[in-house]
Amino acid sequence: MFFKDDNKVKINQNSISTFIGADTKVEGTIITHSSLRIDGTVVGGVVADGTVVLSQSGEIQGNTIAENIVVAGVIEGNITVKDKTNIEPTGEVYGDISTSKILIDEQSVFQGKCNMNVDRTKTKKGRLRLKDAPKEPAKAAKPEAKPAEKTEAKNAPEPARKEEKSALKVETLE
Repeated sequence: MFFKDDNKVKINQNSISTFIGADTKVEGTIITHSSLRIDGTVVGGVVADGTVVLSQSGEIQGNTIAENIVVAGVIEGNITVKDKTNIEPTGEVYGDISTSKILIDEQSVFQGKCNMNVDRTKTKKGRLRLKDAPKEPAKAAKPEAKPAEKTEAKNAPEPARKEEKSALKVETLE
């Protein structure tokens, strides 16, 4: 086994307050402030402050937003997860995933893009790393004014200078 069991989403069956049965079809968006288990079909979106558990017989046709998600059924839509995403061997996802951590079983199906929120300051060799900004901001060259403009500018008050903000440099490591 290549991963530890602590990488999987832990499900406390007692914390699931909403249950959609296998013979139930819900049309519209489900919004819950706790965890949700879906054995039936949801045509619309799912928004949960807790964990969404989509069983093997479950199906979601729409976007899903949750704290964590376990997919053993079929999702046709985008998934946005704050913490962990698990796609089980029977799971199928047809859409993009945005998550912090993801675990995809080799027998599952995933067709889409995955965007993981990576802290680039902690990446290993060979990846992009952010460097500290320079201590002094770069000085901008003053454009030369025409002679006629110089005489008019002598009598006018000088405008306040804006300080330049330095940007972070990105370099690749080899």
